[in-house]
Amino acid sequence: PVWWAGAFAWGSLAGLAGDRWSLGFVVETERQVEAHLASHLDRLPVEDTPSRAIVDQMKREEAEHAQAALAAGALPLPAPVRGLMRLAAKVMTMVAHRV
Repeated sequence: PVWWAGAFAWGSLAGLAGDRWSLGFVVETERQVEAHLASHLDRLPVEDTPSRAIVDQMKREEAEHAQAALAAGALPLPAPVRGLMRLAAKVMTMVAHRV
């Protein structure tokens, strides 16, 4: 429920800002997820090809979503907003690892 509330709040703010800003949130979210997946690839054993294939496909799809949002007119988010998004993601990851 906490994750849902946070996602709803971010989505509501992005929606109120307008479509192009909302698409900017999509781009930044996908880029951050793509980086997170890349970190998983770095930690996966090279010989675990099934897991690596799944994570790599997920990473490619995130990049495609970001490109689609850019093509639809996404505006780049200001650095402080991107930083807040990274901080929120770190907090969520840290809490998820401890729960």
